[in-house]
Amino acid sequence: MRQDTGQISDLSKPETRRELRLKRSQISSILRRRHDHAIGQNLYRMIKSQDAGSIACYWPFDGEPDTKPIYKRLMDEGCNLVLPVISGDDDHTMQFHPWRPDMELGKNRYGIPEPPKTEPIPLSSLDMLVIPLVGYDDSGNRLGMGAGYYDRCLESLRHQATPLRVGVAYSIQKINTLVANKWDIPLHAIVNEHGCFTFVSEQPQVNFQED
Repeated sequence: MRQDTGQISDLSKPETRRELRLKRSQISSILRRRHDHAIGQNLYRMIKSQDAGSIACYWPFDGEPDTKPIYKRLMDEGCNLVLPVISGDDDHTMQFHPWRPDMELGKNRYGIPEPPKTEPIPLSSLDMLVIPLVGYDDSGNRLGMGAGYYDRCLESLRHQATPLRVGVAYSIQKINTLVANKWDIPLHAIVNEHGCFTFVSEQPQVNFQED
Protein backbone atom coordinates (compact mmCIF):
# COMPACT_ATOMS: atom_id res chain seq x y z
CA MET A 1 0.00 0.00 0.00
CA ARG A 2 1.19 3.50 -0.81
CA GLN A 3 1.90 5.79 2.11
CA ASP A 4 2.53 9.53 1.96
CA THR A 5 6.10 10.18 3.05
CA GLY A 6 5.36 13.62 4.48
CA GLN A 7 8.03 16.09 5.38
CA ILE A 8 9.44 17.70 8.48
CA SER A 9 9.25 21.45 8.72
CA ASP A 10 11.06 23.64 11.22
CA LEU A 11 9.42 26.68 9.69
CA SER A 12 6.86 28.94 11.32
CA LYS A 13 3.24 28.53 10.27
CA PRO A 14 3.35 31.50 7.85
CA GLU A 15 6.56 30.17 6.31
CA THR A 16 5.15 26.64 6.09
CA ARG A 17 2.00 28.04 4.49
CA ARG A 18 4.01 29.90 1.84
CA GLU A 19 6.16 26.84 1.12
CA LEU A 20 3.19 24.49 0.72
CA ARG A 21 1.21 26.93 -1.43
CA LEU A 22 4.23 27.30 -3.69
CA LYS A 23 4.63 23.52 -4.01
CA ARG A 24 0.92 23.19 -4.80
CA SER A 25 1.12 25.90 -7.45
CA GLN A 26 3.99 24.10 -9.17
CA ILE A 27 2.02 20.92 -9.91
CA SER A 28 1.91 20.54 -13.69
CA SER A 29 -1.44 20.92 -15.44
CA ILE A 30 -1.37 17.30 -16.64
CA LEU A 31 -0.60 15.93 -13.17
CA ARG A 32 -3.14 18.28 -11.59
CA ARG A 33 -5.93 16.99 -13.84
CA ARG A 34 -4.97 13.41 -13.01
CA HIS A 35 -4.84 14.11 -9.27
CA ASP A 36 -8.09 16.08 -9.31
CA HIS A 37 -9.88 13.21 -11.02
CA ALA A 38 -8.55 10.71 -8.47
CA ILE A 39 -9.43 12.99 -5.55
CA GLY A 40 -12.94 13.49 -6.90
CA GLN A 41 -13.48 9.76 -7.22
CA ASN A 42 -12.08 9.08 -3.75
CA LEU A 43 -14.23 11.82 -2.23
CA TYR A 44 -17.31 10.45 -4.02
CA ARG A 45 -16.60 6.97 -2.66
CA MET A 46 -16.22 8.33 0.85
CA ILE A 47 -19.47 10.29 0.63
CA LYS A 48 -21.26 7.15 -0.48
CA SER A 49 -19.62 4.99 2.18
CA GLN A 50 -20.88 7.41 4.84
CA ASP A 51 -24.34 7.67 3.24
CA ALA A 52 -23.98 11.46 3.42
CA GLY A 53 -27.01 13.24 1.98
CA SER A 54 -26.22 16.83 3.01
CA ILE A 55 -22.74 18.11 2.30
CA ALA A 56 -20.90 21.41 2.67
CA CYS A 57 -18.50 21.67 -0.27
CA TYR A 58 -16.08 24.38 -1.40
CA TRP A 59 -15.28 26.26 -4.59
CA PRO A 60 -11.59 25.70 -5.47
CA PHE A 61 -9.25 28.66 -5.14
CA ASP A 62 -5.49 29.26 -5.14
CA GLY A 63 -4.64 25.86 -6.63
CA GLU A 64 -6.89 23.78 -4.35
CA PRO A 65 -8.05 20.42 -5.76
CA ASP A 66 -11.01 20.88 -8.09
CA THR A 67 -13.82 18.69 -6.80
CA LYS A 68 -16.58 20.48 -8.75
CA PRO A 69 -17.04 17.69 -11.34
CA ILE A 70 -18.68 15.42 -8.75
CA TYR A 71 -21.11 18.07 -7.44
CA LYS A 72 -23.74 17.66 -10.17
CA ARG A 73 -23.51 13.87 -9.91
CA LEU A 74 -24.17 14.08 -6.18
CA MET A 75 -27.15 16.38 -6.66
CA ASP A 76 -28.57 14.14 -9.39
CA GLU A 77 -28.44 11.36 -6.80
CA GLY A 78 -30.40 13.40 -4.27
CA CYS A 79 -27.66 15.06 -2.21
CA ASN A 80 -28.15 18.58 -0.92
CA LEU A 81 -25.06 20.76 -1.29
CA VAL A 82 -24.15 24.03 0.39
CA LEU A 83 -21.22 26.39 -0.13
CA PRO A 84 -19.51 28.76 2.31
CA VAL A 85 -20.34 32.46 2.33
CA ILE A 86 -18.04 34.68 4.35
CA SER A 87 -18.97 37.86 6.14
CA GLY A 88 -18.10 41.13 4.43
CA ASP A 89 -16.87 42.43 7.78
CA ASP A 90 -13.55 41.81 9.48
CA ASP A 91 -14.97 39.34 12.03
CA HIS A 92 -13.91 36.35 9.85
CA THR A 93 -17.25 34.59 10.24
CA MET A 94 -18.71 32.20 7.69
CA GLN A 95 -22.11 30.65 7.00
CA PHE A 96 -23.27 28.01 4.55
CA HIS A 97 -25.96 28.56 1.92
CA PRO A 98 -27.68 26.20 -0.53
CA TRP A 99 -26.16 25.88 -3.99
CA ARG A 100 -27.45 24.57 -7.31
CA PRO A 101 -25.71 24.61 -10.72
CA ASP A 102 -28.26 27.08 -12.12
CA MET A 103 -27.43 29.72 -9.48
CA GLU A 104 -25.47 32.81 -10.43
CA LEU A 105 -22.47 33.10 -8.16
CA GLY A 106 -20.97 36.31 -6.86
CA LYS A 107 -17.41 36.77 -5.60
CA ASN A 108 -16.31 37.53 -2.07
CA ARG A 109 -13.47 39.78 -0.92
CA TYR A 110 -10.92 37.12 -1.91
CA GLY A 111 -12.39 36.53 -5.35
CA ILE A 112 -13.92 33.16 -4.40
CA PRO A 113 -17.36 32.44 -5.96
CA GLU A 114 -20.26 32.25 -3.49
CA PRO A 115 -23.98 31.47 -3.82
CA PRO A 116 -26.52 34.20 -3.08
CA LYS A 117 -27.34 34.73 0.58
CA THR A 118 -30.56 32.96 1.46
CA GLU A 119 -31.48 31.23 4.72
CA PRO A 120 -28.19 29.85 6.11
CA ILE A 121 -28.00 26.12 6.77
CA PRO A 122 -26.73 25.19 10.26
CA LEU A 123 -23.57 23.10 10.14
CA SER A 124 -25.02 20.84 12.83
CA SER A 125 -27.69 19.71 10.35
CA LEU A 126 -25.17 18.51 7.75
CA ASP A 127 -23.68 15.05 7.35
CA MET A 128 -20.29 16.09 5.99
CA LEU A 129 -18.11 19.17 5.71
CA VAL A 130 -15.52 19.05 2.91
CA ILE A 131 -12.69 21.41 3.81
CA PRO A 132 -9.86 22.77 1.65
CA LEU A 133 -6.50 23.24 3.30
CA VAL A 134 -2.87 24.21 2.85
CA GLY A 135 -1.29 21.45 4.94
CA TYR A 136 -2.13 18.50 7.20
CA ASP A 137 -0.37 15.94 9.41
CA ASP A 138 -0.85 12.39 10.70
CA SER A 139 -2.94 13.58 13.65
CA GLY A 140 -5.55 15.32 11.54
CA ASN A 141 -4.26 18.81 12.26
CA ARG A 142 -5.05 21.21 9.45
CA LEU A 143 -3.16 24.27 8.28
CA GLY A 144 -5.50 26.69 6.54
CA MET A 145 -4.98 30.06 4.91
CA GLY A 146 -4.68 31.73 8.29
CA ALA A 147 -7.97 33.62 8.64
CA GLY A 148 -9.63 31.02 10.88
CA TYR A 149 -13.01 30.88 9.13
CA TYR A 150 -13.50 27.13 9.50
CA ASP A 151 -12.20 26.99 13.07
CA ARG A 152 -14.62 29.71 14.16
CA CYS A 153 -17.71 28.14 12.63
CA LEU A 154 -16.79 24.68 13.97
CA GLU A 155 -15.88 25.64 17.54
CA SER A 156 -19.27 24.69 19.00
CA LEU A 157 -19.10 21.33 17.17
CA ARG A 158 -15.51 20.48 18.15
CA HIS A 159 -16.45 17.27 19.99
CA GLN A 160 -19.31 16.23 17.69
CA ALA A 161 -19.09 13.37 15.21
CA THR A 162 -21.17 15.28 12.65
CA PRO A 163 -20.70 16.88 10.35
CA LEU A 164 -17.82 14.62 9.43
CA ARG A 165 -14.85 16.93 8.84
CA VAL A 166 -13.09 15.78 5.67
CA GLY A 167 -10.03 17.62 4.40
CA VAL A 168 -9.16 17.59 0.71
CA ALA A 169 -5.57 18.04 -0.47
CA TYR A 170 -2.76 16.75 -2.62
CA SER A 171 -0.38 14.36 -0.88
CA ILE A 172 2.51 16.84 -1.25
CA GLN A 173 0.66 19.04 1.25
CA LYS A 174 1.29 16.56 4.07
CA ILE A 175 3.92 17.35 6.69
CA ASN A 176 4.93 15.17 9.61
CA THR A 177 3.93 17.49 12.43
CA LEU A 178 1.83 20.63 12.72
CA VAL A 179 1.77 22.53 15.99
CA ALA A 180 -1.91 22.86 16.90
CA ASN A 181 -3.23 25.95 18.66
CA LYS A 182 -6.05 25.59 21.18
CA TRP A 183 -8.53 27.07 18.70
CA ASP A 184 -7.61 24.70 15.84
CA ILE A 185 -10.27 22.11 14.96
CA PRO A 186 -8.81 18.78 13.75
CA LEU A 187 -10.08 16.77 10.81
CA HIS A 188 -11.84 13.42 11.03
CA ALA A 189 -10.39 12.34 7.67
CA ILE A 190 -8.34 13.42 4.68
CA VAL A 191 -8.88 12.63 1.00
CA ASN A 192 -6.01 12.93 -1.45
CA GLU A 193 -5.12 11.37 -4.81
CA HIS A 194 -4.06 8.11 -3.12
CA GLY A 195 -7.23 7.45 -1.15
CA CYS A 196 -9.05 8.27 2.06
CA PHE A 197 -7.44 8.27 5.49
CA THR A 198 -9.30 8.58 8.78
CA PHE A 199 -7.63 9.76 11.95
CA VAL A 200 -7.86 7.38 14.91
CA SER A 201 -5.75 7.56 18.07
CA GLU A 202 -3.57 10.24 16.48
CA GLN A 203 -2.55 7.99 13.60
CA PRO A 204 -4.14 7.75 10.15
CA GLN A 205 -6.16 4.61 9.52
CA VAL A 206 -6.33 3.69 5.85
CA ASN A 207 -9.87 3.16 4.61
CA PHE A 208 -8.88 2.62 1.01
CA GLN A 209 -6.06 3.59 -1.32
CA GLU A 210 -5.51 3.88 -5.01
CA ASP A 211 -2.44 2.33 -6.65
